[in-house]
Amino acid sequence: MPRVIILSGPGAARTIDPSKNGVVIGRHANVDVTLRSDSVSRRHARLTWEHDQVFVEDLGSSNGTFVNDTRISCRTRLRPGDLLRIGKSVLRLETLPAAEPEMTIQSLTAAATSNQELFRDHAAAKLQAVLQLAHQLGHSLDVDAVLRRLLDQLLVLLPKADQALVLMGDADDPVVRASANRSGRSATRRSFSRSVLRKVFSQTVGVLAEDTGQGQAALSNPTLNALGIRSMVCVPLQAHGGRVFGALQLDRLQAGQPFSSDDLYLLTAMALMVSPVLENAQLHEELRVTERLQRELALAREIQLGFLPSATVQLAGGPVELFAELHPALEVSGDFYDYFPLDDRRLAFAVADVSGKGMSAALFMTMVHALARHLAQTAAGPADLLARLNDAIARDNPNSQFVTMVAGFYDAVTGCVTLAHGGHPPVLLRRRDGTTEELTHRGAPLLGMQPGLRKSEEAVIQLGPGDAIFLYTDGVTESPGLHNVDELFGPRRLADTIRGMSPSASMPEWTGAIRGAVAAFSGAESTADDITLLVLRRPESSAGIPPATG
Repeated sequence: MPRVIILSGPGAARTIDPSKNGVVIGRHANVDVTLRSDSVSRRHARLTWEHDQVFVEDLGSSNGTFVNDTRISCRTRLRPGDLLRIGKSVLRLETLPAAEPEMTIQSLTAAATSNQELFRDHAAAKLQAVLQLAHQLGHSLDVDAVLRRLLDQLLVLLPKADQALVLMGDADDPVVRASANRSGRSATRRSFSRSVLRKVFSQTVGVLAEDTGQGQAALSNPTLNALGIRSMVCVPLQAHGGRVFGALQLDRLQAGQPFSSDDLYLLTAMALMVSPVLENAQLHEELRVTERLQRELALAREIQLGFLPSATVQLAGGPVELFAELHPALEVSGDFYDYFPLDDRRLAFAVADVSGKGMSAALFMTMVHALARHLAQTAAGPADLLARLNDAIARDNPNSQFVTMVAGFYDAVTGCVTLAHGGHPPVLLRRRDGTTEELTHRGAPLLGMQPGLRKSEEAVIQLGPGDAIFLYTDGVTESPGLHNVDELFGPRRLADTIRGMSPSASMPEWTGAIRGAVAAFSGAESTADDITLLVLRRPESSAGIPPATG
């Protein structure tokens, strides 16, 4: 039955198996095969299977679908070996037999340094070959360089081999990390026997195997020809402690001169020698990637925090007391806060929490932040702002991410606050005498899921001198308890903490008290989720009270 393999680009090494209803390929998370690339349309192309034939059709993509570098304009049949290009991904149609080729295992040997049969015969020649390989590999810590030198030397030291493969991963989902043939190019046939590979991985043994056909019968057997291998040796690559992380495979594609037990022993000895080199190179590569990622995350955090407002809030209509802070659980955050003047007397402010964590949430947050600030300039009120923001996000949201938000407009002359929210925790109001209440009104659903959602109702609150409102994300109320992770900090504890604050304390002291209460409850300085707090307080009087900063 024919299947399609992604050779390179997004989704590389993935196999697309036949489906009765066809397979839709695109950028959207809800299609059958998702290729995360800007050059791929949300629903880019469809593959359909009809008996033993495969067809591809473009679904009106922006950048087109190409078969063998020719852009198609109608439903096109794929033939074995055809290359299909969708964005940056290259796919190939392959016809494989329903059953895996049978390979007769001729010999097994334990892949262990204590295995004395590895050097039992021709010990001097084998030792010389191993030392030659060690010399060629040297002290390189570049994985690709080590693999290139390894394959080149294996083809020199084992002249029966027509090609060599390095497989990485595990027996159920192996990936050909490197290959070579005698022409110096990548192997034209990159096939392997899963049954042999499972034995190599599960039993930590080297395997010598041959096909089961004889003479012309083997040549006419399509099952055997699918692999095109007459004889093979496959041995494990082992990490420190014995874990198998890959395999070396040598293939003989021509009839005659099959591999022998001596070849198996020699390759096993070489694999035992090269495994630590490859393991160290992989660890070095992972360390370099980690260090680069940490540098990029540190830069991303710096850029992200730079989006948050830090300038002094000044309104001609009167002073404003405002303080906000954000504490990411990871290097970057999916939370954000914002505030800025709308005119001489009105201030817009918001606290939001986007779905997910890490870099994807941070990038989505940046987009939402920019949209919200832009739309607020012309919004009739916070409810109108959230409705327009929801529609703007939902129009192009291939990964179905969403955001919860509470937004408000504050009039510094009257002390009036208008609030609206979409799927966000309710705002808490603290009067000057310590009385605390939760401001409940019917909000909108989560923002960004689909356009035209129900608009939020607006709550209008008159703040008196010393009154304050508290906006927060669910990282506060959903912090788990130290002794019972199923018990959360919750709105009641938050309200109790706010109620017990001194009216003369500064707003940074107020937010510090909240974070301290959460930390004491959860028993940890760091939290499992981002924590964002924003406090807006009407000044006791307009005289001598400087504006606060976030």
